[in-house]
Amino acid sequence: MAQAIVSHTVNKLEDLMRGDSASLYGMNDDIHWMKRELKKLLCFLKDGDAKQIRDREVKSWIKDVIAAAHGVEDLVDSYLFRASRFPHYFSSIHSRRSFFKKVDEIKQKINGLSAQRLTLGLVNLGARRYIPEQIVDPEAQSRECVYVDGDDDDDVNTSIVGFGEERKAIIGQLKISLDRLLVLSLVGVGGVGKTTLARSIYQSADIKRMFVCRAWVSVTKHCTVTDILKNTIKELVTSPKKIKGQTLSKCLKLIIDEAKDDHNLESWNEEDIKSALHELIKLKGKCLIVMDDVHRKEIWERIQTAIVTTDNGSRVLLTARSIEVGIFVGLHTNPHELCVLNENESKLLFLKSIYPDEIVHEFMDDLKEVSERLLRICGGLPMHLVLLGSLLSRKAKIVGAWSKVLEALTLQSNDILGLCYDELPLELKPCFLYLRAFEEGSEIKASQLKRLWMAESLVLYKEGNQEREQIANQYIEELSKRSLVQVTRRKYNGNPSRILVHRLLHELCNKVIKENNFLNVEGRRSKNPPAALDPTVTTARRLAFHGAIPNTYFDPVTSDLTTPSLRTFMCSGSAKLQHRLGQHLEGLKLLTVINVEGEKRLTTIPSEISNLIHLRYLRWIVHSNHGVKTLPSLENLHNLQTLATNATITIEDGPEGLKSIRCLTHAKCGYLVAKQLIKLTSLRRLKITFNETVILNPFEKQRTLESLSLYGEEGSIPMEAFTVFPALHKLKIYGILTDAKPLPAHTVFPQYLKKLTLAFSCLTKDPMPTLEKLPNLMILSLEDKVYDGKSMVCSEGGFPRLLWLVLKKLEKLEDWEVAYGAMKKLRSLTIEGCRRLKMLPEGLQHINSLKEIKLIQMGNMVVIE
Repeated sequence: MAQAIVSHTVNKLEDLMRGDSASLYGMNDDIHWMKRELKKLLCFLKDGDAKQIRDREVKSWIKDVIAAAHGVEDLVDSYLFRASRFPHYFSSIHSRRSFFKKVDEIKQKINGLSAQRLTLGLVNLGARRYIPEQIVDPEAQSRECVYVDGDDDDDVNTSIVGFGEERKAIIGQLKISLDRLLVLSLVGVGGVGKTTLARSIYQSADIKRMFVCRAWVSVTKHCTVTDILKNTIKELVTSPKKIKGQTLSKCLKLIIDEAKDDHNLESWNEEDIKSALHELIKLKGKCLIVMDDVHRKEIWERIQTAIVTTDNGSRVLLTARSIEVGIFVGLHTNPHELCVLNENESKLLFLKSIYPDEIVHEFMDDLKEVSERLLRICGGLPMHLVLLGSLLSRKAKIVGAWSKVLEALTLQSNDILGLCYDELPLELKPCFLYLRAFEEGSEIKASQLKRLWMAESLVLYKEGNQEREQIANQYIEELSKRSLVQVTRRKYNGNPSRILVHRLLHELCNKVIKENNFLNVEGRRSKNPPAALDPTVTTARRLAFHGAIPNTYFDPVTSDLTTPSLRTFMCSGSAKLQHRLGQHLEGLKLLTVINVEGEKRLTTIPSEISNLIHLRYLRWIVHSNHGVKTLPSLENLHNLQTLATNATITIEDGPEGLKSIRCLTHAKCGYLVAKQLIKLTSLRRLKITFNETVILNPFEKQRTLESLSLYGEEGSIPMEAFTVFPALHKLKIYGILTDAKPLPAHTVFPQYLKKLTLAFSCLTKDPMPTLEKLPNLMILSLEDKVYDGKSMVCSEGGFPRLLWLVLKKLEKLEDWEVAYGAMKKLRSLTIEGCRRLKMLPEGLQHINSLKEIKLIQMGNMVVIE
């Protein structure tokens, strides 16, 4: 980890020198010297990491190197802050002398470390650099496979080896035609494949068709029963399926309204939540609830009263490590116990992991001996087989390379998880550890993760045309290929959309971040918070709070956060912040990332944020009806890259104050804020929410925007939305289109448009004659009252590049005609909730490229074979 920390500091210094040198105010030579010397030390850290296990002096030296790297980072950032906020600060001889005295101290410390490594006998082993594979053109990638935004069965099923019979048996039990509740359990040791198998079942097409709604609930060690109940309600409320009947009962409407607001649910007691969940399941209909990793039988004992009397065919599937829990929770069923794989199954899974793109049944002769020894170390545990196999897939297929892996495992007491982390390239180690900032068991949005990495300078700058976001995508793909993360959803172009981290890998992250003070994390119910004077608190560089912040993080006298070197502050649902957050920020001048979510009363973003010149990432989401009320001046935030807030008002300093923001690339905000941001030439992605009719004329021509999402609750969207952004690749519009009864000519749309989503447009004329002429359209999704007509026609030659088509809840559609030669490249078709559609078009039979058709809740439609 020391290599990764020092490498990160070097990367930041290189970024700084690559930027505006005038901002360094005479520190250029010092920064160049520190960067050069840290790079030299970096070459010896690899040898130091290997020797520190048995040499305390080396271990102490490494800790000093980490402290020096952090000291350099703090020194430079503090210098830039003072020089920017107080232009005359260094005019004072005393100030200059005091500051450069600190520079000399750091340089002396680095010189001392360089001399000490000679006495320790450390060898220059160089510093490995990860070279990402070149990004693939989205269309070329799509020729091989079509990815969808929903669940992908294939991604999950590739690692299901040895449990095929259990999968069939469980699905069979879930399909039993009984109204009474059935509770099934999957039990086995950690890493045996319980979650993978459960997710495969949860995402299967049969299960999706069978249940009106589904809920996946992760049960962490810190979860209370009320947490689990609330999360179940939220999952069911957000389930896309309709509730039976035409109207919602008053009780159900109350549940849904309350569940949309975390703060409202917080005020409910356990019995209230149980009653709400019981009512919700009864009214929603047949539900499947998966509770992953239930660790105590008492949890189910308290939850079951909300579910067991719902005699509507609902089912519950729980996973647990303890057989006692499985026996206890089983209702009318016996637990399914997963055992480790036998020799043949282990070999099959191992080979699949080593050769993911090939079909290989045997090891090469010269690799047989070493591979058999590696297989024995795995002990038939699927997670170990997949991790070790994935690691070997990144190695040369020669005896020497595999023998080194075997030797390393022997030295590390067969710690496969630890070895997989140690074998990560330098650039990926901090990126992997950063995953610990998110709650255990939660799906992580890849877009959010990438922007956080970029804000933290964890994504390396590369010469050439590749952008950092593309490189960040490659980082995620590399972690996925090593099986350190699972990509659970992908976007239309194949890029990751959601990822998941296994609990055992989460625990590995936890161990490493504690050893290296990389990140401090507090769960919802932390039992043993660190002491107030613990250096891991006072020297913390990243804090992530999931729930209340322990008092030990605050100075007992001033109540300030005792973390002057803090770079990242992530918090959800902390009452401690409600009244004094601005006061805390006053002393945190080096903050780069602020991510606050959940507090209903945090509707005012503190004005102190305006002084955080290093801030690159600001996300402030409040779960209330009105969102953020005020957004402070952004004039001083020259480095801001991402702004995400549900603020619906203007920015204090108006458009003129935004001219200094040169780096903003991603924004999610209300309409009035967007009007001010839109003139920024760096902006690439923009999401706008609004409650009134949108007027886009002030936006003029915005030639850099590539992705635009418009969400209208009550208003209308004018047609100039299509014309003012000529570079758009992706367009989402949720709302009524004014003067668009039919759509305008296809020439009005951006010519490079690749993905289009329309919903609630209330069109009265068939949109297909216009949309089929868009030359580059690859993904089309027409949803929820987008079209009120009864018929649609796709003409010959229409949609020349379309790969994926979704028709969802077109409730009046009866007839759909597809001419011969239309959509000739279509790979995937999904039709959901179009209950009046009489039959599938016969023209689909002529589309040779069509690989899958998904039909969901389609009534009595006729399907032509």
